Amino acid sequence: MNRFQVKSDLANILTIGVPLIVNNLSSIAVNVADTLMASQLGTTQLAAVAIGSGVWIALFLLGLGIIMAVGPTVAQHFGARRFQLIGYETRQGLLLGALLSLLIVVVMRSIEPLLLWMEIDSEVSQLAQGYLNALSWGVLGAYGYHTLKQMTEGVGRTIPIMMVMGAMLPINIGINYVLMFGKLGFEPLGAVGCGFGNALSFWLMFLALAVYTLTSRHYKKFGITSGKIEIEWEVLRRLISLGLPIGVSLFLQSGLFTTVALLMASLGTTAVAAHQIVLSYSGLVFMIPLGLAMALTVCVGQAVGRGDTSGAGRIGYVGIGVCMVLSSVSAITTFYFGPAIAAIYTQDRAVLALSVLLFKLAALLQLGDGVQVAGAFALRGLKDTRVPLVLNAINYWGFGFVAAYVLGVVFEFGAQGVWTGLSFALLSAAFLMVARFVFLIRAM
Repeated sequence: MNRFQVKSDLANILTIGVPLIVNNLSSIAVNVADTLMASQLGTTQLAAVAIGSGVWIALFLLGLGIIMAVGPTVAQHFGARRFQLIGYETRQGLLLGALLSLLIVVVMRSIEPLLLWMEIDSEVSQLAQGYLNALSWGVLGAYGYHTLKQMTEGVGRTIPIMMVMGAMLPINIGINYVLMFGKLGFEPLGAVGCGFGNALSFWLMFLALAVYTLTSRHYKKFGITSGKIEIEWEVLRRLISLGLPIGVSLFLQSGLFTTVALLMASLGTTAVAAHQIVLSYSGLVFMIPLGLAMALTVCVGQAVGRGDTSGAGRIGYVGIGVCMVLSSVSAITTFYFGPAIAAIYTQDRAVLALSVLLFKLAALLQLGDGVQVAGAFALRGLKDTRVPLVLNAINYWGFGFVAAYVLGVVFEFGAQGVWTGLSFALLSAAFLMVARFVFLIRAM
């Protein structure tokens, strides 16, 4: 590869990706803050937030994956200079998000019987359902925001996204604090207050990004509001065809973690609390490779739109390499500084001791997770979503869940066995996604 081209690709990835990293860190910081605040209210409240947020993330990502079809579609339109189609696709994406939100809300409000069937403590199950009921009021706003986010990512303008999320970070945490602990005259709502706070924040984020995209001169040529607002079923079919495999793939991965959280709950509150702490921190450091991976979808997609297939492959390799280096650094840091990190979250001796053990295994998970997400998002830039879905289904459930269950429950290694299975599943996912990208690039 030409050194100048590699430097140019890296600069382009960082220009688009760094604001997304800041956005992702701000987003996950809310989850970290929720975990810290819930831990101050006791293990039961923490377990409820852990289980409720796990269910929410799995359901949300299923719908988000479908909406994520807007991103690579817009990127390729932008690369080919088909500007009016960008506004058209965005309008259809907003309508699709509205339809998806109705389905997600119904499921969110019907989870408690499943939790009780899994023999999770009745108080924890009730609190988790209350959290989900409260959060369901913000689903429509969340999908509206992410549709606009996908559009503005696709055209390579990511700083507005960073600004909106950066401004919302202290507001979101502040609202959650007030509602969870009962400040400023409000009744303390605990986990339920966390759900209401996040729901309100989703709407504020959507309104902020909508005002910007509808008033900024940078988006006028896309004609976002110049066409009719009506459902075009053929366009929705195309978006769903591209996005549904992404959504199901994300659902399978997040569903694995959600199922593991429920499995941890059956092992006791100490196990689920330690699991939530380690997962919370691992999610935080994952935001860095995730931001660069999101930029890969944009850069690869725009290269394909320009007809530059060799450039698309080169950009993908550069991005995957950078994510591998960054993930290696975070893995080493987690392995050696796990005790200090765990002490930030809790002083409960039992939870602290288990968390330290799980952080050792989380180092492997972080390495695999950072590489697999880079490969997956590079593939989305090529609009390759169906084969990765099949690979993920086999890997996460045929291998990952089976390994976690057998090691954790059958062989009775508990939480450590479960995390061993998870870690190896993410490492194998990294190999599969990168191998698929290499295969497609060589075939182009």
